[in-house]
Amino acid sequence: MVTLGIIGVVAAMTMPVIVGKIEKYVLKNQIKKNYSMLSQIHQKLRIEFDDVLNNPISSDASYIGSGYEAFNTAVIESLKVIKVCEGNALASGCIPKYQGLGVSGCPSFSENELYNKRTVYVLSDGSLLIPYSMDWRSLWLVDVNGKKGPNKASYDLFDVRYDSATKRIEYLGYGCINPGKTIKGGLDDYKNIDKW
Repeated sequence: MVTLGIIGVVAAMTMPVIVGKIEKYVLKNQIKKNYSMLSQIHQKLRIEFDDVLNNPISSDASYIGSGYEAFNTAVIESLKVIKVCEGNALASGCIPKYQGLGVSGCPSFSENELYNKRTVYVLSDGSLLIPYSMDWRSLWLVDVNGKKGPNKASYDLFDVRYDSATKRIEYLGYGCINPGKTIKGGLDDYKNIDKW
């Protein structure tokens, strides 16, 4: 009887650790799959939109309409979109309520904008793509597993942008979603996924 009690206590202590490791493993694979898909699309479109992607980014209103709308539309058209929520994404059930949003530097990703005004694209694999603005640079929020948890910035919600210097996408756990920092325990940069 004592032996069974000890086994029960040990099992109760180790199960949360094992479950946590499995959940992290699943998230890492979802992140890798999503990163690969978006990277392939960006590389495919990079040649066609090279002049747009290599223009210096400006916050100037004159920058709007400089070809990014066509590029971002081409990205969307390259994806398997199963549902589009134009505004009221939270109320429409397209996105979950997120933890850890600190979007002070990116007003179009504030909670009000994100939940009530942004267009959300639901993809066939369940992931979500949320453009900052279709006509101003290639900047997105990406939720790699949609409404499944943890619904937390830098765990399954990332800031994705095209880097004209490296000609690759950056997949970050900080930036618009958490200016200057990553949520404790979260993934800061796709480059560090194997260490996470």
